[in-house]
Amino acid sequence: MTVKDLVNKYQSNRRTYLKADYNETQLRADFLDPFFELLGWDIKNSEGKPTNEREVLLEEGLKADATANTKKPDYTFRLFSERKFFLEAKKPNIKIEKDNEPAKQVRRYGFTAKLKISVLSNFEYLAIYDCSQKVEKDDTVTKSRINIYHYTEYESAFAEIKKQLSHQVVYNGEFDETWKDIEEQLKLSSVDSLFLSQINDWRIILGKEIYSHKSDVSIEELNDIVQSYVNSIIFLRVCEDRNLEAYKTLLNFANKNDFNSLIKKFKEADKKYNAGLFNHPLTKEIISNNSSAFWNIIEHLYFPESSYSFLVFSSDILGNIYEIFLGEQLTIEEGTILIKKKPENIDRDIVTTPTFIIQDILRQTVVKHCEGKTDKEILNSSFSDIACGSGAFLLETYQLLQDTLVDYYLENDTKKLIQTSIATFKLPFEIKKTILENCIYGIDKDYNAVEACKFGLLLKLLENEDNSTISTPALSDLKNIHFGNSLIDSSITLKKNQGYINPFDFGKTKFDVIVGNPPYMATEHMKQFTPLELPLYKKHYSSAYKQFDKYFLFIEKGLDLLKPKGYFGYIVPSKFTKVGAGKKLRELLVSNKSVKQIISFGANQIFYDKTTYTCLLILKKDKQKELNYLEVDSLKNWKIRKINNEHFDSIKFDELEKNEWILV
Repeated sequence: MTVKDLVNKYQSNRRTYLKADYNETQLRADFLDPFFELLGWDIKNSEGKPTNEREVLLEEGLKADATANTKKPDYTFRLFSERKFFLEAKKPNIKIEKDNEPAKQVRRYGFTAKLKISVLSNFEYLAIYDCSQKVEKDDTVTKSRINIYHYTEYESAFAEIKKQLSHQVVYNGEFDETWKDIEEQLKLSSVDSLFLSQINDWRIILGKEIYSHKSDVSIEELNDIVQSYVNSIIFLRVCEDRNLEAYKTLLNFANKNDFNSLIKKFKEADKKYNAGLFNHPLTKEIISNNSSAFWNIIEHLYFPESSYSFLVFSSDILGNIYEIFLGEQLTIEEGTILIKKKPENIDRDIVTTPTFIIQDILRQTVVKHCEGKTDKEILNSSFSDIACGSGAFLLETYQLLQDTLVDYYLENDTKKLIQTSIATFKLPFEIKKTILENCIYGIDKDYNAVEACKFGLLLKLLENEDNSTISTPALSDLKNIHFGNSLIDSSITLKKNQGYINPFDFGKTKFDVIVGNPPYMATEHMKQFTPLELPLYKKHYSSAYKQFDKYFLFIEKGLDLLKPKGYFGYIVPSKFTKVGAGKKLRELLVSNKSVKQIISFGANQIFYDKTTYTCLLILKKDKQKELNYLEVDSLKNWKIRKINNEHFDSIKFDELEKNEWILV
C-alpha cells in the first residue's frame, strides 16, 4: 500500500469515518498503523525484536472506564529502549485542528516524558507539537504546534513528514539533530526541574507545619516525616492516573478539607498496597485544620496547577528527581526551615545517570547473564546495586527482567502471558512480584535514598496494572533493599562507632550481577565527611592506596561480592587507568583477569552540566583472555549503535602489567 492508496481509501469513505460510531481502535488499524508503517516503523514487531527493543509500544483500545486522565498515549515510538515521540489517536469526528483539549493532552504526555515532540492525529489531520513547554490551562490548539497536515497533503508532503518522524531519521540520529533547538529548551524547563521545585516547596511547607507542632524535632526525624508525606500523596496520585484509585479522590478530599475521609483512605491504602507509606506521625496536627497547607499540596497535583501526566511519569525520570532531591535536606536555623545541600555534598554536584548509559551497562551484564537461561534460572538469579541511591539502575534492571521473561514465555509458554494489544504482552502481576522479591537487591547508607528506592520499585510493580489484576495486599515489603554501609561490615568496626557508620553485613551473600554508578569522592573529602571510615578503608581495601577515590573501593567490593562467572558494570571516572593512586586497583583487576570491556568516552561529557571524564567498566568473574577497549569519538554514533565489536581493540593482560595502562 502506498500513501496515495491510503488517502484514496479514506477519501472514498470519508463520510463513514467521520461518524461518531467510528472509533479510535478502528482508525488505528485502518489508517494510522499503515501510515506509520509507510514511515518505516515496525508497528506489529514483525521482525520479532526482543521486548526491551521493540520499535513501537501499543496501548490497548480505550477501556470503558478509562478517561483522558487514565490512559496512556496510543503509540510510543522508540530508539531501542528510549522513547522518542508519542502518537495520540483521536477518531476523525474530533476536530483536532480546532479543539484545545487533545492538543493539551498530547503535550502533557510529551512534557512529562521529556520528549522533544509528540504527534496528534485523527488521520483527517496530523499535527506535530513541541513538548518542551509546561502546559497551561488557557493554551490554545495552536500553542507549541510545529506543523499540521491535512490528509489531502500527505502525498505531496510525505518526504517532509519522513524527515521529521520516520524510523530512518530516528535510528540514524537525524531526529535529534532536527529537534536540537527543542532539546536545548528542555534543559532549561524540564519536568525534572519543575517537579523538583514543587517538591521542595512542599518540603518547606510541611517542615514548617511539623516544626510548629514539634519544636524539638531532630533534623533526621523532620526529613523522614516530610518524605513519608510526600511519598504517600505522590503514590496515591499516581495510582489515580493508573486507574488503581478513582480519579480525583485526593482532590475531592482537599476541596472539602475532609480530614476523616483522607485518614480512612490512608488506612485502606495501607491494607490494599502493604507499602508502609501511610503510617504518618502528627496527622491530626498537620492535616485536620482547614487552613492546612497539606490540602494546597494536593490541589497542585492536578491540572492546571500540575502539567504532568502521571501515567507517563517514567521510573527513570522520577528516580532522577529523587536523586537530586536526596542530595539536599531540610535544616532548622534559628527557628527557620531551609533546604540546604547535605554537608557531604556541599562541594560536589549531584548528578543523575542518563538512561541510555544505564541501559548499555545492563545490555553488557544483565542481558549477558540471562542468555540461554530458563525462567526458573532467571528467577533464581540475583541482581544488585550496592550504592543504589534512589534506585535508577534497579528500576531499569527490573524492567529488563520483565521484558526478558516475556520473550522467554513467547518462545516457550505463552499461557503465562497476558496479551494487552496486537503482538504485545505482559507478565502476570504475581510473576512481576516474584522478580521484585527474589531478584532485586539494593543497599545504600542514606536512609531516605533507601525509602525512595523502595517507593520507585513499588510504583514500577504497579505499572500497567489495575484493580482487576493486582492481589491484596498488592505490594512486597522489599526486604532486599537495605539501609547500611556496603563498604564496611560490623566485624571491622568498633561497636561505639557502629551507630555512625551503620555497617552492613553481607555474610555469604553473592550476586550474579552488580551494576551502578558509585559515589565519586576524593580522599580529602573522605577525611572531612567520613573520618571514622577512612582508616577502615585503608586497612581493609587493597585499592585504598595513596590519594584514592571512593569508587575504587566499590569496584573492589563489587568484584568480591560476585558469584563465579558473575557480571559487573559501572560508569566511573577513567582516571583509575592512569593515575598513581590507581596502581593497586589496576593490579587487582589484572591479577584477576576480570576486565571484560572498557568503553572510554574521552572528552564526551555524559553528565549534564558537569565535566567528568568517564568510562564504562565491565567485569566478569572469570579469567578473561583479553580486555576489549573502545574510545568513543562520536557519542551520537555510539548511542545509535553504529559502533560495534569490530571497533574495539583487544589488549592482552600481560601488556597491562605496568604502572599505567596504555589503552590506545
